[in-house]
Amino acid sequence: MRNRTIGINVRVSENEKKKLQRNAKKSNLNLSSYLRKAGLQKEIYSIPDEELRKIYNGIVELKNEFSYMNDEEIKDKITKMQSDFLDIYNYKKRRWCRWQQRKYGQLKIVYHE
Repeated sequence: MRNRTIGINVRVSENEKKKLQRNAKKSNLNLSSYLRKAGLQKEIYSIPDEELRKIYNGIVELKNEFSYMNDEEIKDKITKMQSDFLDIYNYKKRRWCRWQQRKYGQLKIVYHE
């Protein structure tokens, strides 16, 4: 059973509330979880919806057209999806490295967007 029995009331403007809700949704978290993670300085991941849609559409297209494609076309399609996945992975990695640098103040390798 959860040990979360204490409530905290925070006053924000209407715009701040909308922005917090939007950020929570992008991270696939409810507002309480988002605020808890942010307040406890835990990593919050958000994956751009556009990138996920692009990868999903590529997978569906590959599935639907697989029997009509030659080996080179299949290879190109899979390579593109692999590249898109790596873009998302590197996006998360860059954010993690910046967080580590802020937290510890000394990180040898820093990834920039």
